[in-house]
Amino acid sequence: MAVEAVLDANVLFRMLISQGDILEILFDDELRLCAPERLKEEFLKHKEDIAEKSKLPLQDLEKLTSLILSRVSLVAINEYKASLPRAKELLGTHEKDEDFVALCLIKDIKVWTYEKLLFKIGVGISTKQLGEKLSSTVRPAGKDTEKNL
Repeated sequence: MAVEAVLDANVLFRMLISQGDILEILFDDELRLCAPERLKEEFLKHKEDIAEKSKLPLQDLEKLTSLILSRVSLVAINEYKASLPRAKELLGTHEKDEDFVALCLIKDIKVWTYEKLLFKIGVGISTKQLGEKLSSTVRPAGKDTEKNL
């Protein structure tokens, strides 16, 4: 059974900067990610800063970003705009995550995030929690469940 989540920009940025174990979770076959289309805009706005922190050449950063985003279904605002008022109500003055929360509300899934407020309002899922959920999913018969067979 697939595990679904909305990918928050801060998780994407951390993946690009650290390129660590978090990428293993991203490429788990059972993980289904979505994000508001504006995730791409967020990346473009912070691209130079991310490149500097990651120490990757811009071309390599763009390739990695493209690879990561190939695992994410980008969702147009008209598909979740009905839940924006509720997201705004939950977030108060914390406007930057409205689209991500609205999308998670309409899809009834959690936001993969590091943002403490999203956990406080009950819509966040951490990298650790997501990893645990993925490791406890039932894999289809015939698929190897061990990493190194």
